[in-house]
Amino acid sequence: MERFIRYFLGGLMILSLVLAAVFMIVPTYMDQLTALGFTPEEMRIWVYRVVVPTYFLTIAYFSYRYLSGKNPTSTVWPILIVTFFFLITQIVGFIFFYFHWIQIVYFLVTAGSFLVLREAHNRRKKDIFGGSL
Repeated sequence: MERFIRYFLGGLMILSLVLAAVFMIVPTYMDQLTALGFTPEEMRIWVYRVVVPTYFLTIAYFSYRYLSGKNPTSTVWPILIVTFFFLITQIVGFIFFYFHWIQIVYFLVTAGSFLVLREAHNRRKKDIFGGSL
């Protein structure tokens, strides 16, 4: 499982770096992913209703953690929180957005990622704080 977690996080890092570079160079690239079944307009709405709120919820959460004097418990914790909020905004998106089969695929990938990241966080937390937690 440790090897799987390392490969998963390595793949996530590479994907994130590539997507960050692509979106800095071609910011409208997300609109061009219509092969997934969304029209460009639907894709823009999905980004505004799911991806952007994830960003702001994450900022609000970590601002709260700072103001309450609580630090992240492991280096994986921030990634886990972003994934958790992405999962939440996708669930809300099921209610307030045009329903399409790709939403289920995104949701399942995000839920699987959340479970792997939760396991990685728990392992790292045990390394940091010992086995008593």
